Amino acid sequence: MTYRILDTVALRTWLAQQPELTDRLGGEAADWAIREVSDGNLNTVFLVQGTQGAVCCKQALPHVRVAPDWPMPLERALYESRYMRTVAPAVTGLMPELYAYDAGLFLIVMECLTNHEVLRSALIADRALPGFSAVIGTYVARTVQATGWVGQPFETGARLLEQFSGNTALTRITVDLVMTDPYRICERNPEPEAGLRGDVRRLQTDRNLHNAVGRLQGRFLSVRQALLHGDLHTGSIMLDGSDVRVIDGEFATMGPIGFDCGLYLGNLALHLCAAPHKTTMIRHEMQAFWNSFSNELRASLAQGGGDLWALSAVGSRGDLIGSFLNDILRDTAGFCGLEMIRRTVGFAQVSDYTLCATHDDRLLARQKALQIGQTLIVEGPSLQSFNDVLSLMGL
Repeated sequence: MTYRILDTVALRTWLAQQPELTDRLGGEAADWAIREVSDGNLNTVFLVQGTQGAVCCKQALPHVRVAPDWPMPLERALYESRYMRTVAPAVTGLMPELYAYDAGLFLIVMECLTNHEVLRSALIADRALPGFSAVIGTYVARTVQATGWVGQPFETGARLLEQFSGNTALTRITVDLVMTDPYRICERNPEPEAGLRGDVRRLQTDRNLHNAVGRLQGRFLSVRQALLHGDLHTGSIMLDGSDVRVIDGEFATMGPIGFDCGLYLGNLALHLCAAPHKTTMIRHEMQAFWNSFSNELRASLAQGGGDLWALSAVGSRGDLIGSFLNDILRDTAGFCGLEMIRRTVGFAQVSDYTLCATHDDRLLARQKALQIGQTLIVEGPSLQSFNDVLSLMGL
């Protein structure tokens, strides 16, 4: 089908021509309730409710939704659908079920999470039940086991490199917005508030910091350990009580495992900077994430399955796995720092700072995030344990 931007009328017509989806929805097409709930930067999203069930429809736009003069390739929907198909068998129940993908319309139809709330919003409103981070740690570990060179025959990684290497437009966004723009004068960066201008100038002139950022750029662009979600933050996770789901995998690419870990922990750290009274809760969630991730991955890697470490006996790989996890930890710290800085002074900042009661509180929170971020980036390569990461955050 020829691409066109769908509105509620056109979407209803298209859905009515898809037998599997009409059976899922039930009733007559004219009676379906369709509402747009787009709130991200890149796509339009519709929720469709029928008499028997509901679906979520997500269509890529040819431009950034919030910046129509910024063109964006439609193929990002293809990569998101590929990501969902690739990792779904390993993370059953931890992401929406994919129902259909229309390659002409660049339209994804998936499970409707009507009762779920975005994790960032739930955190801000104090509605997130404890333990959600352990689920995310499990999710990341299982995707690594299913797609990583360390746990699979090399043919698996080679196939995934072929399938996702074309996702260059969204990878370019990551390289620019996360790893480059905050450290240079760039028109995409919002004008910093007066109290942050000195901090931003230091970010743009600190050569030691730039060298450390360069090391992380090299890791992201050249280390292909596993298939990454690529944008794993508290806005890409939804929850309904203890039911936690990961969404929005359109940035998927092969890369260093610590990238997904770092982005997730970085967003928790940003929330902590904005809400220091939650120190105990956020520290617990961070520790729960790392424990869940590292324990799950350690157990799976001890069983073997890949060509890496093929000469080591199954069950006696403790030192190799420990060294591997330490490398991931160091990457995690650095990418966590990048995310904290990007979401504080770069494009697409976080709403967590609205928790700050006064302008001065907000300024101090943002300055703290920048300081922690820089420390993690520079000192990341020397860290030996997750407690070291927490210590650098003041936890």
